Amino acid sequence: MTLPATDQAESLRRMLAPRVTRRIAVVSAERGAGGSTVALGLAHALARQGERVLLVEEDGQGRAAALSGAQSGAQSGAQPRATLADVLAGRVSLDAALGERPADAAAVLPAGRIDADAARRADALADLRTVLVDTRPEADGALSPFAQTAHNLLVVMRAERLSLPATYASIKRLHHLYACRRFQLLVNLAATEAEVGTLARNLSQTCSAYLGVQLNLAGYLPADPLVARSARLGRGVVDAFPAAPATAALRRTAAAIGTWPLPAPVPHASPVAEAGA
Repeated sequence: MTLPATDQAESLRRMLAPRVTRRIAVVSAERGAGGSTVALGLAHALARQGERVLLVEEDGQGRAAALSGAQSGAQSGAQPRATLADVLAGRVSLDAALGERPADAAAVLPAGRIDADAARRADALADLRTVLVDTRPEADGALSPFAQTAHNLLVVMRAERLSLPATYASIKRLHHLYACRRFQLLVNLAATEAEVGTLARNLSQTCSAYLGVQLNLAGYLPADPLVARSARLGRGVVDAFPAAPATAALRRTAAAIGTWPLPAPVPHASPVAEAGA
């Protein structure tokens, strides 16, 4: 489940490499796995660590923006004023697209329609430390052009044995589509840490044996009723309940993101594809 002893070499490479805005694609292994909850929670947790982070919503429903804390007052006018597609096309700056919002609110933008060329543009996002993408894969599992530029793929599964086949199938599709060989895994709605360890170990061994891919357990989210309660309040759990068990878990995962492998970007090739090299 854990990465091999190449972590030291990976850390040295990051220290010597130019600063890169890390892009993370959050993928729900199946409907109801909780990918959107995880994406918003990590965005909040990273922001609370002092990072400038952006969450990109691909479903067009605006749920994350509604829970981001950006709408804490009607006078704030904090709904996003444009899409990420507008920003990448140069039609509007990132700050203008985000609009006015409380200083501690998570930055959230709808994706809009982003083609492959625009997806690779990095200048408009250069001031960000991390970009999280709440993905909406196609029926065949294909990611959007922007999500395909992710350096890391975070797969979210439910803490149930019945979720193992769907999670394996999701990883297999992504591996076959993009030659990805490293995945991060987050287990949601967990009852115990031991349960998480058993599920992740079984899945990791299967993926290694049949796909030849590495699966790293990035963390888990406990079954915490405060997650649902915060949503009813129109806020994310990290924002609404700083002492909640789910908040603590999200903060642990967010704090470890800097240790994840960060493939060197290659011109005209997405980092996701490079991760499989």
